[in-house]
Amino acid sequence: MTMIKNAIVLKALLPEVALLRQQLEAADWAEIAETEFRRDAFIPAAAGELVADFPSGFALCLRCQEKIIPTGTIGEAVFKRASEIEEERGEPLDDEERDQLYGDVAVEICKKAFVKTKYVQAFYHPESEYLFVNTSSPGDVKRLMGALVKLTGKVQTVTIHISGIKNGVTARLRDAIEHQGDDEKRPFGKLAPDDHARVKRLLQPGEPTEVVTYKGTWLANNEELLSHLKDGFEVEEIGLSFPPAAMSFRLTHQFRFKGIDFEPQEPDDDGGEGDDVHDWRMMAMREVEGMVGVVNELCELMEYEQPVLEEESDDDANQEPTA
Repeated sequence: MTMIKNAIVLKALLPEVALLRQQLEAADWAEIAETEFRRDAFIPAAAGELVADFPSGFALCLRCQEKIIPTGTIGEAVFKRASEIEEERGEPLDDEERDQLYGDVAVEICKKAFVKTKYVQAFYHPESEYLFVNTSSPGDVKRLMGALVKLTGKVQTVTIHISGIKNGVTARLRDAIEHQGDDEKRPFGKLAPDDHARVKRLLQPGEPTEVVTYKGTWLANNEELLSHLKDGFEVEEIGLSFPPAAMSFRLTHQFRFKGIDFEPQEPDDDGGEGDDVHDWRMMAMREVEGMVGVVNELCELMEYEQPVLEEESDDDANQEPTA
C-alpha cells in the first residue's frame, strides 16, 4: 500500500529531528475543547513518535479538528434571540449588547456542534530540503505550515511552482507522440507518459472551455491526441511513470502530484527490528526518495531555478488568508 498518495511539494528548512522533537513534546496537543471552533495538533506520525524518523528523513502528522456549523446558523439564532429580547423589553439592543449576544450564542452552538477531524501527513527529506505534504489541498499545506511556524517561531519555505509547465509538458507530449519508437528521443527524460491525460482549450473569450480526457489508451501512440495538441489544446493533467522508483502518478499543471502509486515490494525479512515499525521506515524511505527523484527530474527537464527561501514568521502564520 502506498503511503504518499498525493503531494504538494515545498522547499523548506526545518529544524533537526532532535530539536523538533523537543519542541513538539513541549507543546500542548490536546483535542479540541468544548468552546473551540478549530484546533490543530501534531500527533504521533508512526511508532508512537511525534517526529517519526526513517533512514533518509522524518515524518509528521497534523490532526485538524473543526466544528461543523452550517453557514448562517449563528446569525439566524442571534436574530431570533435579539428579536425576542427587543420585543420583551420594548427597545432595540445597542451594538455592545448585540456583540455580547452574538458571542453567547456562538458559544452555545459551538458546544453542540459536530467535530470534523482530518489528518495531514508530511514527509521531509533533509538532504534535498523537500517537504512532501500528503494532500491535494493548498489549505492543508497552509494549516500544516501555520502549526509548524507557531511551534518553531519561523520556517524558511517556498512552494515549488514551475511557471509555464503546461506549455512545457504539452510540447514534450507532442514530441513524444511524433517521435514514438525513437529510443534516442526522450522528451520526458527518465519519465514516460502512460494512459491518462486531460487537455483543455479556450476558443474565444466568453465561450465555454473544451476539455477532453483520455484514459486507458497509451498517450505515446495516440494520433487523435496529437491532433488536439496541434489544434491548441494544452495539457492540464498527465499520467507519468518513473521506472527508476517503480512508481506512477498524475502531474497537474500546478505541479501537484495525484494518484501516486508505488509497485508493491516484498517485506524486508532481514530488518533489524523485524516488525511493522521497520517495514514503515523502509517504505517511507523508498517513497520519499522516489519522490525526490521525480521532482529533481522534472525540475531539470523544465529548467527550474530554485528561488531563495522565504522566511515565514509566527506573525505571518496568524494573518488571515486573502481571497
